[in-house]
Amino acid sequence: MKVLIVPEDPTHDQYILKPIVERIFKDLARTARVEVLFDPHLRGVDQTLSREMVREIINDNAMINLFLIVVDRDCNRCRNEERARDREREHPDRLIACLAFEEVEVWMLAVHPKRIRVPWKSIREDCDPKERYCDPMLDALGRDGPGGGRKKAMRSLTGSNWPGLLKRCPEIALLKQRIAAWPGE
Repeated sequence: MKVLIVPEDPTHDQYILKPIVERIFKDLARTARVEVLFDPHLRGVDQTLSREMVREIINDNAMINLFLIVVDRDCNRCRNEERARDREREHPDRLIACLAFEEVEVWMLAVHPKRIRVPWKSIREDCDPKERYCDPMLDALGRDGPGGGRKKAMRSLTGSNWPGLLKRCPEIALLKQRIAAWPGE
């Protein structure tokens, strides 16, 4: 199976999203070649959830079996939930959308629970957790390397902390369930 992750900005998000999606497929014992969309290089959730852009991406990548749009929920300020559902309804046999609460960087934070000094609920409810919580963690871990330190931070995603990640970020567990139920191959 060929899977294409469609992020709102692949420059940094790829280092968080690809290992998580690969782990989902490993857990499901489903063989998948997981790639991240770079062409076109999307910049922002509005472009990523655009009806025309999604149609163009799907039409230009006919060999892809499953498209995964993964964007920030951003407290649903711009109706990201509704727009993501609309894109799924338009492409029900090819596309699953997942919204990270409230940003994909929170998923990276969830891999490092011992570094979190505030209640997890506070992070999940914050509309701008990247600046408040993730950036300081990346500063502490070191921003050298790909993705401003994100690749290095995600190396800590192991089998032992995977169940905790699924618990702390239920949208990932839901994505896993949706992929498991997806009939295409």
